[in-house]
Amino acid sequence: MSIQTAYTSFSNFPQRSKLLEEKALGAICFIDNSSDSNAIEKIEMPAIQLHTSILDGLYGACEIWLSNASLGTEKALTNGYLGDISYRLNDDFLFGVITLPESVSSEIDGDISPLQFTTESAYRQIFALMDEMNYPYIYRFWNYMEDINGVSHGLERYRQFNVGRKAAFTACSNAVHIQLPAACALGVTDGPLSIAFLLGRQSPIAIENPRQISAYEYPEEYGPQTPSFSRATLLHSEQATLLFISGTASIVGHQTLHPTDVVAQTKETLINLEAVIAEANRTIGEIKFDLMDVFLRVYVRHAADLSLIKNEMQRHLGSAMNAVFIQADICRQELLLEIEATAKCITESSSS
Repeated sequence: MSIQTAYTSFSNFPQRSKLLEEKALGAICFIDNSSDSNAIEKIEMPAIQLHTSILDGLYGACEIWLSNASLGTEKALTNGYLGDISYRLNDDFLFGVITLPESVSSEIDGDISPLQFTTESAYRQIFALMDEMNYPYIYRFWNYMEDINGVSHGLERYRQFNVGRKAAFTACSNAVHIQLPAACALGVTDGPLSIAFLLGRQSPIAIENPRQISAYEYPEEYGPQTPSFSRATLLHSEQATLLFISGTASIVGHQTLHPTDVVAQTKETLINLEAVIAEANRTIGEIKFDLMDVFLRVYVRHAADLSLIKNEMQRHLGSAMNAVFIQADICRQELLLEIEATAKCITESSSS
């Protein structure tokens, strides 16, 4: 499987431009207000730029998806556009981004919120791309929106997003091989709906957390439509094994635990991450992954909680943990942090 992740600070983009032009499928970058937002635009690859506070771990603020194939070779990367989507692909993977300002069609019922309409439009475009380019499997979605916990049109905005996403999944289920992928959904201070995604041609395995009810089976109290994601997506082959872990928080069953205790939430979140990794290892039949060895992106609701979260994570993982801490709002108002990760294990006999 010709893909890997790299992490860097946004300021290092100019120095790595040649590598990025040749090997980068795309990137997700968190940028503070002092950064030059034109740095990515000078490199021809799909990327989303999210303006927010990087609380710690600046070196890892940009996640870059790299292909083992280079431009100018038989398996060169290919750039393309479809509708509002920018994408780049190799034989195995397609990385794409779509950024849409929230709007609503004059032909649509006025009860539909701009976020719901825009979400459904974005996902329908992604599914159309999957069908046209013959990348039938979804591995990972990253979703970012303004004011995720705000209420309008009688419904919290995250729940509006879920309604729009589910409508697109339902409408397109016959057109492409739809399965529920790993995903996250976070709130940023401002900006359009921004979605990055990773598609592929190898059938994945959806991983659930035995400590939690699957998100797509949540009861009605969490909104008119359930969230459309799995706890993780597993890709397993003779060459390499990849695990995409969704945004994970202090939820057991379907309920938030420790709503006012950020230290307890951190501990519960790490236990959930370990449970997902253990389930992935059980599915494979051997221990491939360990929480100690993965890079973690930690979304923190309140910057003042950073030291408490870091201290608890270091107590659990050790001082050498690899993590970046980003200020963002979480999908439930009472959740104070969320953690996501990607892990890859290469078979020793493989050179891929």
